[in-house]
This record gives sequence, structure tokens and C-alpha cells, in this order.
Amino acid sequence: MEFSFNSDDLDKNLSAFSERLDAALLMYGQTAAKGLESKAKQNRPWTDRTSRARGGLTGSIGKTGDDIRIVLAHTVDYGLWLELAHEKKYAIVEPTVRLDANEVILGMNNLLDKIKF
Repeated sequence: MEFSFNSDDLDKNLSAFSERLDAALLMYGQTAAKGLESKAKQNRPWTDRTSRARGGLTGSIGKTGDDIRIVLAHTVDYGLWLELAHEKKYAIVEPTVRLDANEVILGMNNLLDKIKF
């Protein structure tokens, strides 16, 4: 009995799968980041006087090597004080991430379950 296969096809298919997986994970990450941003903007604990802080809440993703990072952050200079001052009374970034992290991870796991290997 003899078995043979073309390793060029295997390499090509594995490379294509890796590219599709990266694209799917990046797309999911972007959707999750924008969902976190939206929830943070809706649930902010401060009185919105100028809308700068609310407008400055941003969800984004970054990719470094094989790592994909979902980020929720303030872009206004006083965002740090909203998060840390007054016994964190006005914090929204950490509470949003804490409350929604499991949902984001479950969504990613569901995506990975649907990908055909």
C-alpha cells in the first residue's frame, strides 16, 4: 500500500485557512470593540455636559504578531480622572469590560466552533 500527497497543496490550504481565520477574528474583534464602545457611551455614570468625554470613548482592536487586542479607552485628557478619581465613581471603561468580557469570549468561542477545519 502506498500513500502520497502534494505538500504544496497542503501548504497553500493551510495558509488560506490561516488568512481566513485572521480575517474572521479581526472582524469579530472590531464588532466586539464597537459593542463595548456603545455600551460604555450609553451607561456612562457622569452628567454629560459637553459630550466630549462620551464622544471620546472609543473601542478599537490592535494586532501585534499573533495577538489581537480589543481596547476600550478614553481619548479626552481628563478620561483618566473620570476612571480613577472620586473613588472611581465616574469610571466606565473597567466596569464595561468587566461586565462584558465573558460575552465577548463566548462570542469568539462560538465563532471558532463554526469554522470548519
